[in-house]
Amino acid sequence: MIEGEHVRLRKLERTDLPTLHRWMNDREVMAWARFSPDHMVSLAALEKEYEKELAGEDHERATFFVEDRETGKAIGWTTVRTWDRKHVNANLGIGLGEKEFWGRGYGTEAVSLLLGIVFDQQGWHRAELYTLVENERAIRSAEKCGFRRCGLEHESTFYDGSHHDVVEMELLRSEWDARKTPKRSAKRR
Repeated sequence: MIEGEHVRLRKLERTDLPTLHRWMNDREVMAWARFSPDHMVSLAALEKEYEKELAGEDHERATFFVEDRETGKAIGWTTVRTWDRKHVNANLGIGLGEKEFWGRGYGTEAVSLLLGIVFDQQGWHRAELYTLVENERAIRSAEKCGFRRCGLEHESTFYDGSHHDVVEMELLRSEWDARKTPKRSAKRR
């Protein structure tokens, strides 16, 4: 378990799947989290999707539940995907399923904690994330964590009857490390 000021991240457990199922079948949540509000999934399909991870056999994906520290309530999830050490990239994702926590900094803190795992614990070189160009809240949140825009995929996803642009954002480990180093103020003479 990793704790921040307002949230904590803990590994996904089998008992979390009904909550994750509810969020993944919420059209508004999934429009931002997976770029498709038409992504409906049965609980059985979700259990099958996470079977290897829950058994500790998935070495490419780690899912963490995001909890509000004050109440202990599960409010969302984060995922880090890694495919091959030679590519040195970690792909991050986040979804806040409880809408009353949107826009309040919980997602920003959760991503920052996840970056600590990616860079400080696992030693990856680069983190990336993708979001819809319309998702201004997610873009601002990522920028607060140090991400910068590095690409735009024109009309690369289709939902709600039309194609949408996707923003790619990145953060290098060296940039993450520089953000952690306290800034020294200039001495006055």
